[in-house]
Amino acid sequence: MILGLLLAFAAPGRAEESHRGFFEADLAVGGKAVFFIQGNHALSVYVFNVATSVASFAGGDIADDSSFSVVSSTGATISGSIHDDDSSKSNDDSITATVAGQTVTASRAPTFGPSDDISGHFTGTASAADGSSFDVKIVIDSQNRIFFIAADGSTVLGGFGLVTLPKKAAAVTAPATDKNGADDPPGHDIGDDHGQDADDLEDFNEDLNDDHPNATFSLTLLSGEAVTGTLTYGHGAQLGDFTLGGATYFFRAPQESSENHLVNISARGFVSTGQSQLIGGFIVTGGPKLVLIRALGPSLTSQGVSPVLANPILKLMSGATELRSNDDWQNEPNSDDIVSTTIPPSNANESSILIRLEPGAYTAVVTGANDATGIALIEVYEIDHD
Repeated sequence: MILGLLLAFAAPGRAEESHRGFFEADLAVGGKAVFFIQGNHALSVYVFNVATSVASFAGGDIADDSSFSVVSSTGATISGSIHDDDSSKSNDDSITATVAGQTVTASRAPTFGPSDDISGHFTGTASAADGSSFDVKIVIDSQNRIFFIAADGSTVLGGFGLVTLPKKAAAVTAPATDKNGADDPPGHDIGDDHGQDADDLEDFNEDLNDDHPNATFSLTLLSGEAVTGTLTYGHGAQLGDFTLGGATYFFRAPQESSENHLVNISARGFVSTGQSQLIGGFIVTGGPKLVLIRALGPSLTSQGVSPVLANPILKLMSGATELRSNDDWQNEPNSDDIVSTTIPPSNANESSILIRLEPGAYTAVVTGANDATGIALIEVYEIDHD
């Protein structure tokens, strides 16, 4: 049985110290280190080491004591901590970190850019007509500087430059004598007998300037190659293209929010034998996420469910590759960590997997031990340190 998962989203409660946001630090010889923090716990780091002409990226979690240690795409460790520089002021914090053999202090960007602005943190896939592709990671700060990473397996290209915004479109005013829409923009009969009123005119003018069509950017990769492209921000994503190595790549990169995050998704169904498994799919976006997956059966009897799957077995898949499996959650090597989440399964015969997942699509598969049948529940939690 294949079920769509039920999704529930919620804005997280604010912790006593909230470090969500965007930080920048200068490296030697004009290099840059960029830090993006989601929900106090998920950290993305982009490093542009001009001295060695190497770009890299890393992701991981921030510990409860505000320290972190992550391994970058080059294998180097980036470690540090977040400091609340003045507890009497909000957003007055900084990051001290060891990056590329240098100790740096990253300051919070004055503004990270609201959702209707071009600035933000974006991740997606860029594809060319010849079938080649890159995973792209784009940060645009409040000063319209663009930080760009393009990764293809072990190949990581990166650089930074500037975004040039287009001029705002001129507002439209209704001709005083127009009665038939002859002078109106196509599809907008302003001032005609159909009653295009002032509110509609205001909406139309807002539509002209909601997005940033055909903003352009230019940057130089650390390898010395120039990259140019276009951007159009709209509906929570950057759409655009860039030219690299003689090919033009097109991309859609959704904006990563520092505020909202996934709380829980779940699916319940009857597990039988053969192809009648319980399968739930979910997608991880943004930085790496620490997730807890539970396969419940016996504990469902307390909710009046019958017949339940007495001993569910859980498998986590990425495509056709099995990443992890579990039969009885207390047998997991990190069962103590599962307990620390405060939401371990309540029955020893139920299964659970606690794992950090990179962005991508995953499926959780539930079967019954010894081909047993019954009703089971799949749950996926993002483990939050707020």
